[in-house]
Amino acid sequence: MSVPQCADVVVYVCYNCMPQSVRLPRQREQGGFRIQVHEVPCSGKIDAQYLFHAFEGGADAVCVVACPRGECRLAQGNYRAEVRIRAVQRLLSEIGMGPDRIALVHCSPDDAPESIERVVGEALERFAALDESPVAQQ
Repeated sequence: MSVPQCADVVVYVCYNCMPQSVRLPRQREQGGFRIQVHEVPCSGKIDAQYLFHAFEGGADAVCVVACPRGECRLAQGNYRAEVRIRAVQRLLSEIGMGPDRIALVHCSPDDAPESIERVVGEALERFAALDESPVAQQ
């Protein structure tokens, strides 16, 4: 399937995995996607409620950027995020939206600023194969 004209993707980025002095634009378009970026204090603070709220608001997909496994600066935040993402994937499957509408990607603050763009871009490539969200169609 092709990407809808301007599919909406919400990206939650852990503040601790961003390189120093890097600030991402809050909204932008890239590869046929309209992207909304939200910085969060830790990926472990992402709750399933916020993720589903993004879908209810019309997002076709959601991406969470977390610190690399085992390198969370706030104890086990990235582990908690991974558990929550898996739970949301199961629930998305149960309601017929499919688990591929949400992705967890990892990025180190020691990497170049372009690394966040790279890992989000890879998630966007996977999202491009999806149909428009059934929630957005209503």
